[in-house]
Amino acid sequence: MIGEIVSKYRILAELGSGSMGTVYKAQDTFLGRFAAVKLIAEKYLDDREALLRFEREGRAASALIHPNICTVFDTGSWRNRPFLAMELLEGVTLSERIQSGRLSLAEALPIAIPVLSALDAAHRAGIVHRDIKPGNLFLTRRGTVKVLDFGLAKMKRRHETMLAAAAARGEEMPTVATFVTMPGTILGTLAYMAPEQVLGEAVDGRADLYSFGVVLYEMLTGRLPIRGTPMNDLPERLAPVIGKMLAIDRNARYRDAAEVREAITAAK
Repeated sequence: MIGEIVSKYRILAELGSGSMGTVYKAQDTFLGRFAAVKLIAEKYLDDREALLRFEREGRAASALIHPNICTVFDTGSWRNRPFLAMELLEGVTLSERIQSGRLSLAEALPIAIPVLSALDAAHRAGIVHRDIKPGNLFLTRRGTVKVLDFGLAKMKRRHETMLAAAAARGEEMPTVATFVTMPGTILGTLAYMAPEQVLGEAVDGRADLYSFGVVLYEMLTGRLPIRGTPMNDLPERLAPVIGKMLAIDRNARYRDAAEVREAITAAK
């Protein structure tokens, strides 16, 4: 692949491979900027669900412009293989950082607040991430936090109907789509999934807040919470905040990411 031109991106080096495909460092031959180009694995070219997930990742992320969400520059197909071109990030995932030891409160809060800001932006746009976990949170060398991988997003059918109705009336079309879990479908990473997501129910932004509550607990303690376990190992002021994020009943959680951010800022 090295030296190949994928659309307008010259492949320079392989950065890594995952379950869905391979990511390469590339350079835009027109603009000159560097990018990360993700090519779906050839084994998935006949897998409709995998192709849809890859497409959803590009559509959801490209619909959001936020400093704490990885920017998608371009999408397309190269030799019948779909690709995404994204901003090139250098640093480590939060998962890699946690493996080095638990974070202090002073280290965790500058990560938590930007993530909540990104989630607030996504939820306001009608997008539920559904796979918030340390592996999908990136810490750049410049100190910026980025939310990655919107591949588990799905378009809500009612929203599609609304778009069609708006078009029929000649109204301006919204620039983003609403994404939620389809009833009966279980997608995500089990250890971080909200109870309603595990049950395959339709989810809203409060599912992401639950998942990030698990992430916060893990950042501060170095281990995953056990359902029903007291928050004794957490900083005293933050324990009730995380406890509310991890409520089994979604109606007992915070209403939105902005409310969590306010609570964490107050606790700080």
